[in-house]
Amino acid sequence: MTVITHAFDALAKSEKEAFGAPDHPVLVVQHPIGTVKLDEVSKRADAAFDKLVDLLIDPEAAKAKVA
Repeated sequence: MTVITHAFDALAKSEKEAFGAPDHPVLVVQHPIGTVKLDEVSKRADAAFDKLVDLLIDPEAAKAKVA
């Protein structure tokens, strides 16, 4: 499982292919994180939590929801 922000989505896709792991689960969250106040980061984490659980439990089903 890899968690990235939108700014790194294309890089994550190319790295997965380069390392021969095209099905590696990736959770994409809103960018940026480093310059955002803690309460906003907490809101973003809460919003991404269900998707994270879905990816951990059933990565194939989670990918189907996005596609």
